[in-house]
Parts: sequence; structure tokens; C-alpha cells
Amino acid sequence: MKKQLIVGITSILVIGAGIYAFLHFSTRFHDKTVFIHQHTIEEEDFLTDKTAVFYASLSTEKLQKGKGFAIFINKKGVAQAMETSGMEFGVSKYNGQQLYMDDKKSVYLLGNKAQQFPIEREEIRNTLTGYLPSEKYFFSLYNTGFSKDSDYDTGIRYGNTSGFHSASLPFYVATAGTMKEQIIILAQDLVNSSFDLKSVTLKDKVETKQLASIPLPNAEELDPISAIIEDKENYYFVFSNFKGDKEEDILLVKIHKITLSVTVKTLAEYHSEEIVSTSLPFNFDNSTHLYNEELYYVNGLGEVYSYNTFNEVIQKKFKLKRPIGDFQPEFEQIDFRGQALYYLNNRKKDVYYLEKYDLVTGEMLEEQQVKNLDKILTSENENLTLYNLEMLNP
Repeated sequence: MKKQLIVGITSILVIGAGIYAFLHFSTRFHDKTVFIHQHTIEEEDFLTDKTAVFYASLSTEKLQKGKGFAIFINKKGVAQAMETSGMEFGVSKYNGQQLYMDDKKSVYLLGNKAQQFPIEREEIRNTLTGYLPSEKYFFSLYNTGFSKDSDYDTGIRYGNTSGFHSASLPFYVATAGTMKEQIIILAQDLVNSSFDLKSVTLKDKVETKQLASIPLPNAEELDPISAIIEDKENYYFVFSNFKGDKEEDILLVKIHKITLSVTVKTLAEYHSEEIVSTSLPFNFDNSTHLYNEELYYVNGLGEVYSYNTFNEVIQKKFKLKRPIGDFQPEFEQIDFRGQALYYLNNRKKDVYYLEKYDLVTGEMLEEQQVKNLDKILTSENENLTLYNLEMLNP
């Protein structure tokens, strides 16, 4: 499969001054305009002027001893970084009042007050992070690895200001999605590549329910490249069907919530090695979005496809503004809010932009240069990867 298998409790402590452990800066960082200090994080209005947050981490092989950065952008376009322990595919979640963040050993809540919750079970590979309004729980799923007692061990952390818990799911999560009251998971058998749809509810304990087996042709060749999203009638997610270095189909899977019937549509077909090698989305968890009966999918080329859930028309809507020529951006992430698509990129070397597009018209509505980001991303003399652009107060 094109996407390699990523291999990927409860001690609670609400901290005040102790949040310093989250900010263990390297002694060579002294620029207060770039790297955030303890007193800044503890301020109640810290998030008020922040428009976005995202995560940067060292490469996978260095995560065990490596570090990451939670990077905030304010309304003036100035970036500031907070150091954390490393987390591959690090993800944050904002519910309008609190910002949830995690790292290898802890969970953090920022907002009216800063809280840190040390977690006994360490994790370094995030699969999905979300917020369940019905239970008022933040949660994260992790690709932990194979276990002695089950086919696969998927870690889960969940909780709120009252405390966080950890547990384990005995299956491999191919992809998942956050619904109002539950997590919907597409689990995969790693021996025969078959898929099952499951629901997970978080209450006093983690409860898992088998919904259906999902028959998909050539299942061993399929890799999920989106989270699961929903409308009133269906669940949706996107697969890559990798046929070779020069051939790949992008498939949209639709599962009816009541009948659990499965429909597969072809969103796009690629027929060149150059396109196939660069087509994977910037972030699998943020590659799709539903707005006004239209499902949008953004690939790694910046091409925006749409699928009308009413009349089933598929079209290529527009393309994000990317450089023409030999230079290719190293850092790109997107996020959606209603009719808007936000695009963080460096389409010029060491120059970073946060752009806003209208999903319906394809027009770029706003463009803001992001200052200090070049300093942050080169501060470790290591190759950093960006994850999970999360818009806060755009």
C-alpha cells in the first residue's frame, strides 16, 4: 500500500505554576517575540488575538527523543512558538472556548485557565483528535502499535477540565471521524485487509459497537486519505487506489447511515508519475469538508474537487495559488470554516502566507504574510514537518 502502516491511565494534575514543564525551552532561544513564555500561556486572554494554531515536529525516527512546536499566529500575522515533546501528526482542537493540545506525555487545555494533565501511557503518533459536544469531551486516537493481546493497539485519551482518561481499542484504525455524540471508525484487518465500520462512545468507559462490514473492491490496494465526515443521511471518506507509479484513482466512499449500503464514486484519475508522487493531501484529517450539500476534497497539488451530494455531479472547482516552476513549497496545510478554505504555505522560499479562499467561487479573499515562521522552522537545524492547521478566531 502506498501509505505505510504507521505504528503508532490515569494520573490527573491540574496545574498553575507547574505548567512550566510544558515550556522547557532550549537555552539558546532568547527571542521573546518568537518563543512563548510561561506567563503568556497562563493569561486568560491568551487566545483572544490568535487566529490559528498548528503543530511542527521532527521527523518520525527522531520522535522518541525529539521535540515539537505548537505555533500560534495572531491577527497581525505574527507567529510565536511553544515547545512540546514530539508528536507525529500532532493535532489540536478548539471548541470556541478551550484549545486542546497533546504531546507524548501530557494533555493541555488553554483558555480561561491553563491546565496540564500528565498521562501515564506515552503516545507519539496521533490518528484523530476531536470534540464531542454531547459529552463535552476532547479526545485523541493514536496508532500505538501491535500488542500481545490483540491484532493492533489503538490508544485513546479523552476528558475535559475535570480530568483525562486513557484506554485502548483492540483494532487498527484506518480512518475515523468526529460526530456529535460518537466517533465513527473504519477499522481494518491487517491480515486480509477487510474493513469494518464501528462506533465508539465515550462515557464513564469506552464503548465500541460493530456497525457493518464494508465490502470494497481491491481492499488491499486502498488507503484512506481523509477523515470520515457526515451529513444527515450518509458517512463519507476518500480512498487512494494506487495502481502503480503512473496510475492512481481517488475514490469517494458513501455509506448510508440506516441501510449501511456502500457506494463508491471516482473523484479523480491520475496518469503520470509526477502527479501520483505529489497528489497525497497536505493533511489526511483535513482534506475534506461538507458545505451546503457540496463535499470538497483538496489534494496535494492544491486542486479542489467537489461532489454534489444532491445531484452527484463531480467537478474540479479551482486550484490554490501555488508557485509555477521548479520551487515547490515545503510547508502546506489547510483548514475549513463554513464557506471558507484557509491555506498556509511558503510559495516563496522562507516567506509564509495564510490565505483565505471562497469555496464556492474559488476566489482568494485574503492574503496575510506570516512573520517569524522562518525563524521557528529553522531553529532546530532539523527537518520539521507541519501538521493540522486549526483556525481559532479568523
